[in-house]
Amino acid sequence: MKLKKKSKDQTKKIDPKKKKERRKTIVSIVIVALAVIMILVATFVPFYHVEGDAMANTIKANDLVCVMKSKSIQKGDIVAFYYNNKILVRRIIATGGEKVSIDQSGNVSVNGQKIKEDYTSDQGDLTNRDIIYPYTVPDDQYFVLGDHRSRSVDSRVSALGCIKKKDIIGKVVITLWPITHLRIY
Repeated sequence: MKLKKKSKDQTKKIDPKKKKERRKTIVSIVIVALAVIMILVATFVPFYHVEGDAMANTIKANDLVCVMKSKSIQKGDIVAFYYNNKILVRRIIATGGEKVSIDQSGNVSVNGQKIKEDYTSDQGDLTNRDIIYPYTVPDDQYFVLGDHRSRSVDSRVSALGCIKKKDIIGKVVITLWPITHLRIY
């Protein structure tokens, strides 16, 4: 079987104007789609830039974290919450009704059970803390601590105290940036 060569008259010519219009349409669709995706992500999956080192070694200053809204917040979760028109990131240690104690060495106990804290970078300075132990966490509130205890303003200070459910933005689920700190929680 022989193939015939198509003559120039038989080839389909694309009009340069139509080609340019098609390209513009595709670029416009891509831009609109990206804008819609960005709006959805910003609305439902907020990102926050972490200031300070209250959560070092886990989350460092200037890390970019993704926070997801969640109804199931539990001990050990790292949460973002509002305090004095700022957003803070801390770890939940105890929930409503539980009793928290911290000894002179900085060891934390909840309901009489010492908790294992392999994420802390130090046990902290207990001198500038004004909570009296054992401390009972009020209902619908959370006792939070920073992982870098000597640098953290947290529930050990009555000015911050326990965090109310309504003030919690959500759980920190991933550290995105810098890429060397990429971590899923």
